[in-house]
Amino acid sequence: MSHIPLGGRQTLTSYRKIAIASWRHPRDPTTYSWVDLPVEAAEAFLKSYDSETKPSLTYFIAKIIAHCLEEQPELNHLLRGPNLYRRARTDVFITTLLRNPVAGHDGSVARDLSGFCITGVPQLSLGQVAKTAEEALAKLQAGQDADTVCIQKATDRQPVWLLRVFMAIKDFFQFGLNVSLRGFGVPDDRFGSVIISNFGVLGIDNALIPLSPYCRCPFIIGIGRRRPMAVVREGAVTAAECVTISFTFDHRYADGVHGGLMIRRFQKIFLNPKRYADVFEAATSAVK
Repeated sequence: MSHIPLGGRQTLTSYRKIAIASWRHPRDPTTYSWVDLPVEAAEAFLKSYDSETKPSLTYFIAKIIAHCLEEQPELNHLLRGPNLYRRARTDVFITTLLRNPVAGHDGSVARDLSGFCITGVPQLSLGQVAKTAEEALAKLQAGQDADTVCIQKATDRQPVWLLRVFMAIKDFFQFGLNVSLRGFGVPDDRFGSVIISNFGVLGIDNALIPLSPYCRCPFIIGIGRRRPMAVVREGAVTAAECVTISFTFDHRYADGVHGGLMIRRFQKIFLNPKRYADVFEAATSAVK
């Protein structure tokens, strides 16, 4: 006896048959969201911020999101097997394009994507985050970042099929058993709590970034290109310079309520950073 009441069988179109043949049952935990935010207040705050290294919008966002993860620790975990473990630190990985192009065997040229991780972001001021990030970026662009050089050499030596096996073994030991592989040239927890990618510098308005299986990072933020957008202020529609911030969550780590609370908190601070100035100082406590 059928346990689900059903009607007649549907006639399938050619595209529907192709679609059914192409995809299996959904197994992807990715959840996406985005907000369009005016940047005037953020830029004014950054312009007036007193520090040795002037922070960019990317570092501004890194400091806000680190604060939000401290307030919403459900989004700052590591999944090992069927269990979630709270991360002891809140680290932020920032992606960047390497300056030196990579030459292919067919003569083509491409720029490689890499990045750097800033550890313990809540314990740093915004100025310290900017200084740390600029120093890491300079080393990366000069080819002097030891972790990146090691990863590139190991990747270049292996064909894709062998790299897939290597990554599976690395994943098992690093995350399944929580064993450091630094002695073998593999950096520890390279991607940290959250990844930030500023694709706006590439002229992209908005993008929803997929989760990467190899990095075990459950949270990715994308920063789009600044552009004029229509906003409503005091009941009137006006134009303002805005930026789209996209959020990618791993649904296994948290529910929508956690993501919603985090995004609302993020918006409040982004739109009124002067009110939440303590967030941008070192070792900040939760600001209510």
